[in-house]
Formats: sequence, C-alpha cells, structure tokens
Amino acid sequence: MQNYARIGGVLSIVSGAFGILWLLFFIFIGVLIGLAFNYGDSSMNDADVRNILIVIYGFAGVCYALVGALGIVGGIFALKRKYWGWSLAGAIAGAMTMFPCGIPAVIFVTLGKGEFEGQRAPATAVGVIDRQGGI
Repeated sequence: MQNYARIGGVLSIVSGAFGILWLLFFIFIGVLIGLAFNYGDSSMNDADVRNILIVIYGFAGVCYALVGALGIVGGIFALKRKYWGWSLAGAIAGAMTMFPCGIPAVIFVTLGKGEFEGQRAPATAVGVIDRQGGI
C-alpha cells in the first residue's frame, strides 16, 4: 500500500501551520502601523486611517488563520485516512496559505484516495486480471 495520504497529510499540516504564522505576521504589521501613527511625524496622526488599516490587516490575519486551521484539520484526517473530502479540502486550503507545500498536498491526497476508509481503489488492469482467475 502506498503512503500518498500520509505524505499529503503532513504537507497539509505544514501548510496550515504557515496559515497560523500568517496571522502572527499580520498582527505584527498591525502593531507596527499603530506605532507608526502614534509615534510618527505629525502628518501621520489620522486615527481613522490607522484604525482602518489595523482592521484590514487583522481581518486578513484571521482569514489566513481559519484557512490554516482547515488545512491542519484536513491533514489530520489524511493521516488517519478518514474523510477523504475533508482531507482534500484541507489540502486545497493549504494551497491557499503556502503554495509550494499546498499543491503537492492536493496531488498526494488525490492520489491516495483509495487508502481512505470506505473508498475503493481505482480498478487497474492487474486487478481485473486477478479477479478473473488469471495471473
């Protein structure tokens, strides 16, 4: 049996973790924006602009964190080889947070579809011959 699902699950978890790291990055950027407006020169003291930028960066960070959490959950399901649909959704979410790990995760989870409980492996020529009493 292949380990495609396991490889895809690990890649999904790594991609999901990067989604959580993006949240921390956007929080850091929001803090820097707040500091720049508070302690910068007098031309940058517009509180409304500061608040809007902080909300935008905070919202982007929360979105990345939610997508990253879906990637982690999908990766865990892929490691357990349960719920292929959730595993694939997690791999796709991982592709949104970290493209270089997410695309291989989608490929490996898709190739490992037959490894999941309740999923049938695709028919192969060897499998058909074996069922008919041949080789």
